[in-house]
Amino acid sequence: MMNRNRINPQVAEAIGHLDEYQQLKLLEFINALIGASQPLKNPLLKYTGSIELAELDLMKQALKDSSTIDGNEW
Repeated sequence: MMNRNRINPQVAEAIGHLDEYQQLKLLEFINALIGASQPLKNPLLKYTGSIELAELDLMKQALKDSSTIDGNEW
């Protein structure tokens, strides 16, 4: 069995090579492995991965394209 002091830096380094989406997916996987018996500090994390990246990109572009909001339009 490897020493935890040797593994932790390797894990941290490997995670540093992942993008944000991959890190969130990894967190989801880790939580599944440990049973996620502890409540999440941020309740929104339970929705991680529920929106596809392509959809998020479309939302981001829509927000950029709508530079002004007409309050009378509602």
